[in-house]
Amino acid sequence: MTRELLSAEDARILALESGTIRGHTCKLIVIAGVRSAAEVRAQLEERLVSVPQLTRRLDPDAGPPAWVDDPDYSIDRHVVDRGALDDAGLRGLVASAMETPLDRKHPLWAMDVVSPLAGQRTALVWRIHHAVADGMTAMRMASALLLDAAPGELHSHRPSHPRASPLRLAASLPKTLRQALGRRASLSPLACHAGPRREVAFVDAPLEELHSIGHAAPVHATVNDVALNAVGAGLRAWLDEIGAPLEGVRVKVPVSLHQPGEPDSANRDSFIFVDLPVEQRDPIERLAAVARETRDCKRRHDAETLYAFFSGLGRVSRALDRRAEQWAMSPRLFTLNVSNVPGPPGPQLVLGAPMLELHSLAEIAHRHVLRVAIVSAGGRISFGLCADADAVDRLDVIADGIRSELDALAARLLAPSQPGHRRDLRPGAAPDRPADLRRGSGLGA
Repeated sequence: MTRELLSAEDARILALESGTIRGHTCKLIVIAGVRSAAEVRAQLEERLVSVPQLTRRLDPDAGPPAWVDDPDYSIDRHVVDRGALDDAGLRGLVASAMETPLDRKHPLWAMDVVSPLAGQRTALVWRIHHAVADGMTAMRMASALLLDAAPGELHSHRPSHPRASPLRLAASLPKTLRQALGRRASLSPLACHAGPRREVAFVDAPLEELHSIGHAAPVHATVNDVALNAVGAGLRAWLDEIGAPLEGVRVKVPVSLHQPGEPDSANRDSFIFVDLPVEQRDPIERLAAVARETRDCKRRHDAETLYAFFSGLGRVSRALDRRAEQWAMSPRLFTLNVSNVPGPPGPQLVLGAPMLELHSLAEIAHRHVLRVAIVSAGGRISFGLCADADAVDRLDVIADGIRSELDALAARLLAPSQPGHRRDLRPGAAPDRPADLRRGSGLGA
């Protein structure tokens, strides 16, 4: 039996799972047409040869955690037919999926097939453990297993983060550590212990609109800057709603360091920290402040420097590595985690049917009871919010705040005819599309 040890990074991620914290992420894919679980299984079985990680399980024997082939592997166990649901039922299923641990006796992934939905659609709810795949790796797996470029579309190339020289990293280390690890976030209402229930929400917008907002801003902003600023505005609305101080909100932003030509390791992420100016009243000033800070992080090569620092600590001393890891997860260091993973830009097909939506969710952590996962694909960008259902009341306020910030920036920076059509996912809104996925209420929904 071939035994492959988990990397130190993957093993740390596996160890974060606890009685109330789950270790998986989730992709929600909605496609046109009615498809069965049998059709999904047939396609996956044809393509799993390109993703062998999904046929391996954790070695049950004692010792360092390792992957081994699952002798009892069965596609039927992993792809389950959930039958027809309405949109409220789908929201409840997605929230429940974030609450339910994956079975460690088998490969750490599962897919629920919900069909039909209203409007003759099908939803795939795919969970995969973070120890198996980080955001970029999971997106590559999705592309290999499920997504096909529509006819006439070119396959996208995997983005990579430019390397910085070791000499430059060494020179920037003291300043980067002061900037990233020496500053503190204010303790927020999100800094509480996580319970077992989850609530989810989604906001969806045209990707081109965020591009246009960034180009039109007085300080040039990237799509990621616009998205981070919108998350800050959502938090501003929620903090104001509950009467909490509007200051000291700091986000941890994962940065993929995967490079073309490197082996497909599960996790190769670093991070940067970005202070969100939620106390600033003007949306354009908020966006400018975020853009300036992320530009400085890139100029200093914060992500590469921090990756080298933490990797080096692990080689020197496991005790030092654990202490640094605990500090890096402190709510005094950051308020919440906000990830952004780019997917294929053009129209995509799944099982031969047009992909209508792609959403992503990531698990929360103790004392970080809200997590935002941003993903772009097929010309759309989605903000997926996952929260402790008992700790974060009115998750819809955060979702509304994100949407309102994008509206405000578009109104002030873009000509009336320029913004693309933004789907309104609010319950009770005039239906411009069949789904209403923004809010799920966990168990008992």
